[in-house]
Amino acid sequence: GKRQKAKEGRAAVFDQETMLKRLMGDQVLAQTVIQGFLQDIPQQIQELKRLLAGEDAAAAGRQAHTIKGAAANVGGESLRAVALQMEKAGKAGDLAAMRQRMAELEAQFGRLQEAMQREIEKNANP
Repeated sequence: GKRQKAKEGRAAVFDQETMLKRLMGDQVLAQTVIQGFLQDIPQQIQELKRLLAGEDAAAAGRQAHTIKGAAANVGGESLRAVALQMEKAGKAGDLAAMRQRMAELEAQFGRLQEAMQREIEKNANP
């Protein structure tokens, strides 16, 4: 319904429920996926920064798309939303708009990382 969408509109930092549904409720697999994501994304963000320092908006847009997909896989809705905006800006050739969102992308990844680490610790010490 519409109210559900509004709730999602405040984009969940970490929508664990959706992620677990995607993984058929497999908690162990979820932990593995989260850990892989947390190792991978800092490198992906560095690569995006590197591309933004250049002048290739299309390549930067593709890199934002990669981050968007990874965030979607783990239920990182806020991060996915920013990456999507950056991807669209890249397709439009708007490097300035992408660069303006870089700080927010990093902030959202930071929030997601904290939320995931809390979850990992909670599962480690029930």
